[in-house]
Amino acid sequence: MASDAEDQATILRLDNAWNSAYERNDRAPLADILADDFTRIMPWGEHITKATLMVNPPRPAKSISFSEQEVRMFGSTAISRGRLKLDLEDRMVDQRFLRVFSRRDGRWQAVAVSVTPVSE
Repeated sequence: MASDAEDQATILRLDNAWNSAYERNDRAPLADILADDFTRIMPWGEHITKATLMVNPPRPAKSISFSEQEVRMFGSTAISRGRLKLDLEDRMVDQRFLRVFSRRDGRWQAVAVSVTPVSE
């Protein structure tokens, strides 16, 4: 069994791979990172499944920056949180995210994410 420090490093690697996949609008890494029962809760309450996300990926951004990343471990569950800023064609988006990872059959996968807009 890996130590908390090793698991935290793994979650950060997965988190950064997820971030990179979003920046490149690349579904292949997301298909591996996201569990089949993954769910995404949008700021306005919409619920998006992995299957939907694979067919309709997030809108491409001119640039995305991630900051304030932190991982907390709770046994076979990990919580990653941080902040992301997207430069879209028509506006800037600033939001915080909370990602939940679960270790299943010895492998970490994302099972949920929720995003919240940062008010100005």
